[in-house]
Amino acid sequence: MSGFAANTLGRDEDPVMKIHDTIVAPGEMLLQIDALHFTGDNGMVSAITLKIDVDTNLIQFINIQNQTLVGSWLANYNYQQNEISIVYTAFSGSGYDIDGKLLDLHIYYYGGFSAPLHFKPGSEVSNVNLATIDVDWQDGLITQSSSVGVVNQDSLGVHYGTDFMMPVVAGGSGYDMVNETFLRVEYDTLLLQYQGITESLLSGVDVVDSNAVLTMHWVDNNNPVDLTSADTLFFMNFKLIGDTTTITGFLPGSKVYNIGQVVASDFIDGKISPDFYVETINEPDTGGVSTGAGYYLEGDTVTLVAIPAAGFHFEHWTQYGSVVSDDSVYVFIKQPANDTLTAHFTPNTYYLSLEADPPEGGTVTGEGIYFYGEQVTVMATSNIGYDFVCWLNGVDTVSFAPVYVFNMPMADDTLTALFDIQSFSITAVPNNINYGSTSGGGIYNYGDTATVVATPFENYKFVVWTENGQPVSYDSSYSFFVDVDRDLFANFQYDAVCSAPVGLFVDSLSDSTAMLHWVPSGEESEWDLIWGEYGFDTLSGGNLVEGLTDTQYFLTNLDPGTVYDFYVRAVCTDEEHSVWAGPYTFTTWYVGVEEVDDASKVILFPNPATNLLTVNMSEMKIKNSVNYRIVNLTGIEVIHSKLSVVDQFSVNIGNLPKGIYFIQFNVDGKQVSKTFVKR
Repeated sequence: MSGFAANTLGRDEDPVMKIHDTIVAPGEMLLQIDALHFTGDNGMVSAITLKIDVDTNLIQFINIQNQTLVGSWLANYNYQQNEISIVYTAFSGSGYDIDGKLLDLHIYYYGGFSAPLHFKPGSEVSNVNLATIDVDWQDGLITQSSSVGVVNQDSLGVHYGTDFMMPVVAGGSGYDMVNETFLRVEYDTLLLQYQGITESLLSGVDVVDSNAVLTMHWVDNNNPVDLTSADTLFFMNFKLIGDTTTITGFLPGSKVYNIGQVVASDFIDGKISPDFYVETINEPDTGGVSTGAGYYLEGDTVTLVAIPAAGFHFEHWTQYGSVVSDDSVYVFIKQPANDTLTAHFTPNTYYLSLEADPPEGGTVTGEGIYFYGEQVTVMATSNIGYDFVCWLNGVDTVSFAPVYVFNMPMADDTLTALFDIQSFSITAVPNNINYGSTSGGGIYNYGDTATVVATPFENYKFVVWTENGQPVSYDSSYSFFVDVDRDLFANFQYDAVCSAPVGLFVDSLSDSTAMLHWVPSGEESEWDLIWGEYGFDTLSGGNLVEGLTDTQYFLTNLDPGTVYDFYVRAVCTDEEHSVWAGPYTFTTWYVGVEEVDDASKVILFPNPATNLLTVNMSEMKIKNSVNYRIVNLTGIEVIHSKLSVVDQFSVNIGNLPKGIYFIQFNVDGKQVSKTFVKR
């Protein structure tokens, strides 16, 4: 090798100035320089000037040693010019032949990189006659022996215009007590913008950014770190501002110290390649999934796969609104741009069948063809006399609401609207169980014909069927179309020439008024009425009203919240009267209390009852408390209680005698009364 233009003779015996090549570990060393074939006509060397170019980041010159020629030796190290200068002068008038070792360079080699040593122009050898000797100048090279540690950066794909972190990682068997690192990294300022470092394992790293070279120095002699297992020292932060591949390269002078000694290390550069994003969108997002999205380098092969979800099928890929492929697997070469592609999926269609059970129970709407996942609304409308029960899917109940909203499944499907014929309770009870008996009460379906029969006992006669105090039939056998619950009373009376009226009843109650009703037992057309506060004696008390020709009488100026009785007797002649019928007991409302119009909102069951009478008031939508009392046909209160808000409760009537009773409620300031039979 030649470090400058020189006279190279090329013959085996030509003079040669040679720097030895060597492979060594970092540290101090002696590097031999030979002067060969300076004999004969090329001998009698009296002056030598050597100028050697070295990288001061890799080599530190200490001195020269083991010189073989007698004379004056001077050596100088010029850091600014990266130059070692050596000057030899023989004693005056002297000259020496040499064919071997000239001297040793005593240097410190930092390693990590190969260190070339070049002879520079100005190097020369002269003889005793001051004639310049033609020399073959042969450069030398110092190469690091096998490393025991590695400091490396990464290879990254980075999207243009984004910030990224380049890790600096160190590890190796020679890094068990690292107390200092000195790293030099160059970068291209046209492609990368330096943004600082983020410390990781090392803290207190000193960074200098000068002329696109980062010098990063860390030292801590008190707390060395163990890097035998690789660890991230820190991150160099950059922003990619170019669109071509670049490197962050380690420079000579990068070194790692272990217990103060430079360790043989390899340094691996970082590589940054701009990448571009491929985004995939699934339309709709529930229609399927797609794979292959991510960052790619220019020229990479991109493979996108669209996988439809159950109930969907793939249609096509689009980009910027245009179809680019009808295949679910789409392959293309990545161009230097970001891409967004949409996988289009379409839901499959399925048929929904609807049925009504029984068919006469009602009608159903909503049958037809639907896309998978489409919102479906089906509606069941019950016919008169039927109630909607639920929607069934096979044997599974899916909704108790007649309007059922759901999403179409991924299969043909059948829904059944279940209807149930309405049933009604018919009660038929005697006004007095000692006067006669009744039959025909029970549970009937809508549209049935119910027949109730009243049979008087001996010495008694049937008078009339009443409901809510109103006559409904004077026939002892009463047949009717069932479409509502009905509470019927068979009114019997003692069979006498002048019979007492029956069917005593009160309505139009308020806090101060009441309309009193009764039904004649025969041909009677005149009546006496006596009324008063509860428990009065008909012989000595009460308010007598005589000569009534109507079967009702309106009382006014009553006291609020007061219990009253009234009796009625028939006037057959001036001398002949029936016995008093009654008493019928009633209570005026408290001030501000109204009577409930729809008594059907209160349901009693079973009726007749033996031990427990259950009361369902869920339709009343109770807000506060419930007061109730039970009175017998004579108006005597036999049970009373108060409950908190409740939809349904039971009353123990097991101790009551058999007979007919009234249960009266005060619910949120309103009154309602129902009749039941105790067996």
